[in-house]
Amino acid sequence: MRRSQGSRSELHASASGEDGPATDMAGPVGIRPNGGLVPFSSGRVPAAAPLAVEFHPMATAHGAFTASIIEVPPTAAPAPPPWVFDLLVGTPFEETSSRHQAIQVSVARIKGLAAVRVLVPGVRAMDILTLQQAVADAYQSSFEQLRVGTAPWPVRFWAFIPGIHAVLSPGLDRYMAFNAGRFAAYSAWFGGREAFSKSVPTASAVGTWGEEVVLFCLAVEAPGTPTENPNQVPAYCYSRKYGPLPPCFARSTLVRAAGAPLLLVGGTASIRGEDSMHVGHLEPQAEETFRNLAALVRSALGGEGKENDPDWLDRFRELRVYHPHLADRGQILTLIQERFRCLKRVELIRAELCRPELLVEIEGLAGA
Repeated sequence: MRRSQGSRSELHASASGEDGPATDMAGPVGIRPNGGLVPFSSGRVPAAAPLAVEFHPMATAHGAFTASIIEVPPTAAPAPPPWVFDLLVGTPFEETSSRHQAIQVSVARIKGLAAVRVLVPGVRAMDILTLQQAVADAYQSSFEQLRVGTAPWPVRFWAFIPGIHAVLSPGLDRYMAFNAGRFAAYSAWFGGREAFSKSVPTASAVGTWGEEVVLFCLAVEAPGTPTENPNQVPAYCYSRKYGPLPPCFARSTLVRAAGAPLLLVGGTASIRGEDSMHVGHLEPQAEETFRNLAALVRSALGGEGKENDPDWLDRFRELRVYHPHLADRGQILTLIQERFRCLKRVELIRAELCRPELLVEIEGLAGA
């Protein structure tokens, strides 16, 4: 085993199941809970193995921190978090047809649950109008797959966007164009902006270094309950400061999956109202993010206690942490170790965030 420098951890099995770098695998890959890789479809891409890092039990102010840590290199193909694969109990993604010829679609289904993967190639070469239409078609392709099977209700999306801040026209970047396409698709599927508060799924959207927009949709057999943070403006109500059409997602959604109530918490960052807070300062941004996570749990689950009560963060079992700067990873982990006492797993992914001034974004799964 190799010991990472400056870390109290040991590096465990890579994609090959042994120490050392992984070789190429056929197909885009996702992350298994143990840090291994699972293929999604045909084709060949270079597979960079995530390192599953298990920290030794260590003393914190609240006891031992023993969560498994998965470090995902930026070259790994986009994938949803490990807990999604847990719910799917090993069910593979199978390619299926789409009426949009350029879009690739694959689906994994079990009773009462479905996951859809949609890939839109050649995004970096698209102009703003072409990209908007391609994104709308991608979401429509996801929804069309939910018309069959036993899981018709989309409750969670992950979006991975190449060069998310690339400027496509004066004052408009690729994320704004993406949001316009998503807004159009949601308006058509859910019945207009007036229905968003009761219907839009929870989501995360981050940048990637690839060439394709990749979407993952998780759907269940009964509608979830979207929940907003009382300290934030709902994303679908943002002003034009953040683009001609707003990002459309719920901050969290309460669902029942695999026989248990679960709170799906979307990408959460240092935002109050609709404004970014603590620009340029990592630790205050992280603390603001933690407050927002606690507020979401309190809002969704109800109960007594203030938003800063540590018990709210104890509801989290899984976290995925996006951060743009590798040098910040150690400090982010330390802050998480100090505040989250009941985690099973933490994923760390270096990625561009939806706003360039943000330094950390956290999503997760909480027990209800």
